[in-house]
Amino acid sequence: MLLNQINKHRNSLSFRLTVWYALIFTLTSVLALSIFYYHISKVTMENTDDELLEELEEFYALMKEGGVDQVTLEIVMESESEGGGVFYRLITMDGSILKELNMEAYEGVGVSADALAAIGKKEQYFFETISIPGNDYKVRIIYGAISPSMIFNMGISLEDNYEFLGIFRNLILLLMIPLFFVAAFIGWFLARHALKGVEEVTQTAIEISKGSIDKRVEVKRRHYEIDRLANTFNEMLDRIQTLIKGMHEMNDNVAHDLRSPLTRIRGIAEMTLVGNGSMHDYTEMAANTIEECDKLIEIINTMMDITETEAGVNQFKSEPLNIVDLVLSACDLFDPIAKEKEIQLITLLPETLVIDGDKSKMQRLITNLLENAIKYNKEGGTVTISVKQENQLVNIQVEDTGVGIPEEDLPHIFERFYRCDRSRSLAGIGLGLSLAKAIVRAFNGDIRVKSALDRGSSFQVILPA
Repeated sequence: MLLNQINKHRNSLSFRLTVWYALIFTLTSVLALSIFYYHISKVTMENTDDELLEELEEFYALMKEGGVDQVTLEIVMESESEGGGVFYRLITMDGSILKELNMEAYEGVGVSADALAAIGKKEQYFFETISIPGNDYKVRIIYGAISPSMIFNMGISLEDNYEFLGIFRNLILLLMIPLFFVAAFIGWFLARHALKGVEEVTQTAIEISKGSIDKRVEVKRRHYEIDRLANTFNEMLDRIQTLIKGMHEMNDNVAHDLRSPLTRIRGIAEMTLVGNGSMHDYTEMAANTIEECDKLIEIINTMMDITETEAGVNQFKSEPLNIVDLVLSACDLFDPIAKEKEIQLITLLPETLVIDGDKSKMQRLITNLLENAIKYNKEGGTVTISVKQENQLVNIQVEDTGVGIPEEDLPHIFERFYRCDRSRSLAGIGLGLSLAKAIVRAFNGDIRVKSALDRGSSFQVILPA
């Protein structure tokens, strides 16, 4: 159990963010302290060099004021006060040692040929750092001319420098452990705080999976990304709930609308079999069965078209379409039906109007609207189709002088299988307007309706140009 809990936390995003934050913070701190340590060591060495230069300048001044005797006296006095940590030498230009003090700890330190060469080239001073066998600390040495024939040579042990830097280095190493844990705590706190919104989304999803479909994530206006995730998640849940509700309603409607043709098919077959009918009766039964089956196929195909269009399963083809030609073709198709009811088709069209879209879907949209306008019109009425472009929008309007739609039915006419009471006696499956709306929405457009009882209806389709 404990191992499972450890593995669970180890694989969590908050744990990984905490570890990454702690490592990055620690490495950054090590880098910053290393740079600081480097500068400290550099400043320490520069201070040592400044100290040696001050000594050189002091002895140069003594040489000008009191000569060799004054310099020698000062060397003796300083060597006694400094102890064994510093050595002094006076050297000729050819490297011969005239005077040396405190050399017991610096045996083997010879005169540098590079220093003599540099001084011979009229350089004011020369520094070098050397290691002495058997000594743990290096020595910093300066050479400088204090007269045309004499070189002052002084060396100082870097023991104090190393001890100071060692203390500083140990302090850095001791700081790394608490720094890591502080960084880990801060990283854990930040990760938990940042992922709190994600955890709320997760908990909501768990509750929804247990059946609480109405549950939503609370948007607390804390962080833009978390609020965006919560809003998107809630919108997805709203859409899923709407789809589930639509599926339930569709199942009920499908069961109702499919039951009627299936019942008729069964009744026709039963009556034919019971009545011992002739071949003509069987032929008529077959014809009626085919007609009812065609209605079932039409219902199923239209439902599939609506579902696929709303879900975006089948991508629309994008090609230039002349809306005017499509409207004229639809009018030619329905002209015989309109003439039977003495309905006049009126078109208010520009010469041409081209948009990008799917030709078959646009044809289906226009024919559905035109078919409804003729079907629910009165004898001797009119159907007016107008097309125009306003700014970046295309407006397609189909108006009729038919029976109209009751005001209470207007919010529902685009729902699947919905038919107004005044239209129940007319043939239809109640899917035409649902398909029209799905197509318009797929084109990123909108469809609107205005209607008045016994005065007609007006359907307006607005599409991007």
